Amino acid sequence: MRITSQIPYQTLTNSTPRLDTAAQTSGAQWHKSDSSSVITYDKVEISETGRQLAADAIQSHPAKYYGTAEINEALTHALEGEPAEVADAVYGIIQSNFIVDGNVDDDEKRKALLEMGLSQSKYIAENYMEGEQADKFLKTMNTIAAVASTRSTDPVTGDISYKLPSSRPAGAPEDYINPSELMKQADPETYSRFKNDISLGGNGLDILLDFVKKVPQHPEWTDKFKEQTAQNDQLLNNTHIQNRFDTADTGSAAAFLESMQSILADSALKDDAYLQNMHGFYKTLGIVKS
Repeated sequence: MRITSQIPYQTLTNSTPRLDTAAQTSGAQWHKSDSSSVITYDKVEISETGRQLAADAIQSHPAKYYGTAEINEALTHALEGEPAEVADAVYGIIQSNFIVDGNVDDDEKRKALLEMGLSQSKYIAENYMEGEQADKFLKTMNTIAAVASTRSTDPVTGDISYKLPSSRPAGAPEDYINPSELMKQADPETYSRFKNDISLGGNGLDILLDFVKKVPQHPEWTDKFKEQTAQNDQLLNNTHIQNRFDTADTGSAAAFLESMQSILADSALKDDAYLQNMHGFYKTLGIVKS
């Protein structure tokens, strides 16, 4: 078993608001089944200089999701050679439908958005990819969706966390164990000091090295860590998410939009946020232009 002193990567989040204007359709027709309702959008005050910019000059790009080294590599490989709008749509699904963090505080709404994201992923795979590329892409997106389903909130701090599959840096031995993750499980108090040191501008290295020196005297720490890691990997690899949008027709842009709207109309999901989510997905792909 090898333990390497390495500070883990952290996922970046992007809180940049998306600016939407009135939607005009191209190909697929955007409409609401219930004509008595109106889709509403958040209003953002734009400076006079901003108003003088061309509409296409104002763009919002979702943050790239990292997850683990393996997830990042698989997603990067699947998107290789794809147009920028496809990559933006994929990372938009992850940000708006899967790892929504504190942006959506309702469990049922998060679940519905996640299911919509799975169907949007299927649409991308079937219309922009083929063969092995499409299969690997869907497998990776299903893994990220499984990670999203493990979301938990610390009742004291309010911090949101997710269970990730086991990972190791490129070139690391197969028995590699991330020392900070081991510390988090085996010695929470020391891990708290480690994180606090980093938050105050330090690197936590001295605390991490002191912990690593103790590991050989506590083989039960690594044994328990390996056991729980194996259980977590098995859980994520076998997670099946029941998707109410699974029957949506992904054969074309128009068919997908119409079937998704039909499923929404027949369900208890009446919040306009779901239609706005579909609008954002189509707009990013260039199917709905403002």
